[in-house]
Amino acid sequence: MNSALHLPRPALSANTLKLIAVLAMAADHCTTLFLPPHGPLSFTLHAAGQLAAPIMCFFIAEGFQHTSNLRRYLGRLLLAALLSHVPYTLCFNFHPLRVWTATSIMWSLFLGLLALALWQRTQRPSLRLLGTAACALLAFSANWNYIAVLWILAFGLFRDSPRKKWPAFSAVSLLFFLQYFLHGSLTSLWLRPFVLLAIPVLQLYSGALGRRSRALQWGYYLFYPAHFIILYILRILFTAH
Repeated sequence: MNSALHLPRPALSANTLKLIAVLAMAADHCTTLFLPPHGPLSFTLHAAGQLAAPIMCFFIAEGFQHTSNLRRYLGRLLLAALLSHVPYTLCFNFHPLRVWTATSIMWSLFLGLLALALWQRTQRPSLRLLGTAACALLAFSANWNYIAVLWILAFGLFRDSPRKKWPAFSAVSLLFFLQYFLHGSLTSLWLRPFVLLAIPVLQLYSGALGRRSRALQWGYYLFYPAHFIILYILRILFTAH
């Protein structure tokens, strides 16, 4: 009986959690493009999709701690943001040249990493605050905008203090919920609290990376623009009939 009460806690590697984020993201995007906006299936898949961005932000902060070359890490994210912009905007009917109206989460992730680097490698409080404000403002047109920037800061600055990390993540999530009152649909209001499901999921992180390979490393970056290209082609084929 006692042994049943002390079962080992499940532990997930970084690769497993990243895969969960990829699947949640793909399901969310497919739902947006191909399913009716209302209904239990759409709601369920969109709710699951809320896991993707927090997990991405968590591992951007983790990546900062483990990278041996910050410039290359920033460069990879910037390249992913550039490669993703046109596929993202075409997929969701934005104008690719109007970068001030919409771009992908990769731009938010890049700026979040940059803000975290400023906080960790600059001692002057004024530069930290100005740098964070600049990154948040530059992310205004990106998917998850300044919310992703602040999540990355929360995960990175309080990495070793769960008592601070999860409340900080929740506080930023509250800002995300309140964004509805500036813009957003009724459906998005009910979906937004599901980002908090990332807390129990991320608490399963074992601290291990999992299988290491350059193909996996670049695969996560390249999947993002590639899946938008595929979805865009599929959308054209479906609407043509």
